[in-house]
Amino acid sequence: DRGSAGEPMAPQHALWVQLSTIGEAATKRCAELANRAGVGFVDAPVLGTRQPAEEGKLVILESGPQEARPRTQPVFDAIGQRTIWAGEAGAGTRLKLVTNSWVLAVVEAGAETIALAEGLGLDPGLFFQAIEGGTLDLPYLRMKGKAMTERDFTPAFRLKLAAKDAALVRQAAEDRGMDLPLVETVARRLAQGAKEHGDKDFSATYLTSAPSH
Repeated sequence: DRGSAGEPMAPQHALWVQLSTIGEAATKRCAELANRAGVGFVDAPVLGTRQPAEEGKLVILESGPQEARPRTQPVFDAIGQRTIWAGEAGAGTRLKLVTNSWVLAVVEAGAETIALAEGLGLDPGLFFQAIEGGTLDLPYLRMKGKAMTERDFTPAFRLKLAAKDAALVRQAAEDRGMDLPLVETVARRLAQGAKEHGDKDFSATYLTSAPSH
């Protein structure tokens, strides 16, 4: 079917469910295209990589029309362990940007901390012993830190994709005139590492800071 402008029209009551991390501008464009085609638009980026997806353990950041939720819930229940309702379409993407800002900062800080320990002649394992069991101990930091210390950068999430996500976070902040120097630094650092190690896991950002001796 085609609308009055000759554009393709979707079947009645169709939904476009967007699950990727594409940033605010692309999400807005998708919503506009959906509206033009008469399609309901659900913006629902996810937290998690391929393994959690295969195990149905993603976290879904859902946003869009409330009336669509009964139809999306069975799909989200199949691929995710929980769904967070963020609000109107676009809020899911904004929440993903906020979450990514934290994840990327944790990994970059961990990379530099391990590099510093090695540069000071210490076994990085001592750092993990020091924070073990306390409020500073993060399972994700341990997982990525293990990859760094063992130099095993088998990709779960590639560094070039992390750099892309960091750039989207930086753009969102810049669009609002926000001064977030850590966001800027992380984005620049990941982009630097991606030039050489883009197809490795994004824990390979460590290689940019690793002592040369």
